[in-house]
Amino acid sequence: MLVRCSNCFEQYDREYEICPYCGFIEGYPAAEPFYLNPGVILHGRYIVGMVVGYGGFGITYKAWDKRLQNVVAIKEYFPSGIVNRTPGKMNVAVYAKKRENEFNAGFERFIDEARNMAKFSSRNIVQVNEYFEENQTAYIVMEFLDGVKLSEYLKTRSLRIDEALSITQDVCEALKTIHAARIIHRDVSPENVIICKDGRVVLIDFGAARLSLEEDTLRTVIVKPGYAPPEQYEKVSKQGPWTDIYAVGASLYHMLTGIKPDESTNRKAGDALVPPAAINPAIPENISNTVMKSMALDYHFRFRTVDEFEKGIRQEIKVKSPGDDEKQRKRRRLATVLSSALLVIIAISAFLYFYDRQSKEGKLAPASITVWYELSGDDALDAAKQAAYASVFDAFNESYPNINITVEAYAKDDYAAKLQAAADAGDSPALFETTGLDAPLPDSAIDLGGVLAMLNVNDCYFLDSYDKYFPARNQMPLGFIVPAVYINTSLSDITGDSITPGAITTSSTRNQFLAGQADMLLSDTSDFFAVRAVLHQYKLLRIDSDSIGCTFGPLWSISSAPDNEEKAAERLLWFMLTDSGQDYLFLRGVSPEIPLSKADLDTYKGVYKEFETFFDNIDSYTFAPAG
Repeated sequence: MLVRCSNCFEQYDREYEICPYCGFIEGYPAAEPFYLNPGVILHGRYIVGMVVGYGGFGITYKAWDKRLQNVVAIKEYFPSGIVNRTPGKMNVAVYAKKRENEFNAGFERFIDEARNMAKFSSRNIVQVNEYFEENQTAYIVMEFLDGVKLSEYLKTRSLRIDEALSITQDVCEALKTIHAARIIHRDVSPENVIICKDGRVVLIDFGAARLSLEEDTLRTVIVKPGYAPPEQYEKVSKQGPWTDIYAVGASLYHMLTGIKPDESTNRKAGDALVPPAAINPAIPENISNTVMKSMALDYHFRFRTVDEFEKGIRQEIKVKSPGDDEKQRKRRRLATVLSSALLVIIAISAFLYFYDRQSKEGKLAPASITVWYELSGDDALDAAKQAAYASVFDAFNESYPNINITVEAYAKDDYAAKLQAAADAGDSPALFETTGLDAPLPDSAIDLGGVLAMLNVNDCYFLDSYDKYFPARNQMPLGFIVPAVYINTSLSDITGDSITPGAITTSSTRNQFLAGQADMLLSDTSDFFAVRAVLHQYKLLRIDSDSIGCTFGPLWSISSAPDNEEKAAERLLWFMLTDSGQDYLFLRGVSPEIPLSKADLDTYKGVYKEFETFFDNIDSYTFAPAG
């Protein structure tokens, strides 16, 4: 007798105790305690099965529609770090009253996503059947796409040029439908394109979609590293169809070359994006120029509509390289200016401009400096880090526009070797991160007394003892990490906001604790956001001791260089220690470290109430001398 698996919904003979298709044993709970269990019924109609996707804002299940007798996909609004559910139960609960407004705002965006998707009837856009509210949350019922994500597809094979163009044109068809409704997707990438077994190419995930308004508006910052244009990193920015055009162009770049494009924030600091035709000479120059134009950092130089972009990849129009296009525009502007009769006004404007610039530069001589830092390999954390540093450097350039900053980020495994190779070649970056370096610093690293001289050390914790902690004086910390104990309050009845070392009785691993399998974890503050994201019943305890060993990080150094470059690097490192710089690094982004700035630490405690009394014994913190 045939039975239907309540996990994958394939039919198999009842004599098998395990589903031969997915290995599921009937009656077993879900893979994660916060997932709905296979077999539960939603809306009196849908049988929930396996989880096919889980992200920061929701869980997507494969499900069986009892009425229509077919497979569907159901997306559940389940914002990570804000809600949880008791294992085996269905209701979703906001774990702290202070997060209710955040949950409700996300709930409205989730419903908006459903409404946006339901507007469209296109073979290239995932179809929405209905949406409903249940279990204190909301659900979107969609067609189930039997296929593979383009991102996975690219891992297994190289695409021919015609295949890449065909997939791109299908995505363009979806975007033309969306843009006609004055909506921008804002999350186009290989991760959100499905290659179906029936040959369809389908654009999914409208969670970031918004009305396309040309005026500057306040928007949620949602980015997909490598595919998001610069304006998407800014809360107030002008976004429109050109925003999606950058993303589809970056996706085509990846398909044509097999290389994921460099992040746009890196490119703003120093653009080294290689044209596709230079990587693969078989790619026609016009198509290569079309891709590069679509990925122009300044949206004014991109295509304004998807139709124009399509004409470029179909080679129906001749497309110049972005460099040639920009030169032509500059020549036109110059001709207009020179042909006008306003030379006197121009001269006055020029004088005022240079006077203003000189005052902003604060007598800092013009310089070009290179900044290096390392990436962890975690895409989300690295994107946040890149965005934070890009914001810091942009803010610095507002005050010092005559300092040209080139930023390079390298994978953690390669960083030390590249830094040493640069030092051996006498070409060290002016300012570079040294947090994870096991080897001695390059000999070119200079004494940082110049940075200390610019600071009021009393504005930052611990820097009044700088020489004690950094006797070589060639590293500067921007933040710090403190030992901490995390308690799962659903498994423990420990009270208070501190714990003595003798009361710490745990051997649990980080993974066990995050999975809800242990009541206590001895760790440090760098795990705060990970714990906060998966547990809604937890406490952060400070360790009550006369001496608490802490660590500094991130650490930065400066290389010996011509005087104007050293002064510029010193000023930039100083800026990262100011209240403004620390705000960009530790408050506007998610960083594993705690800010050194006393003012920003006070703000940090206000934002994250778990730290309200955590630093009460900060005088007990000790640090091992560097080196």
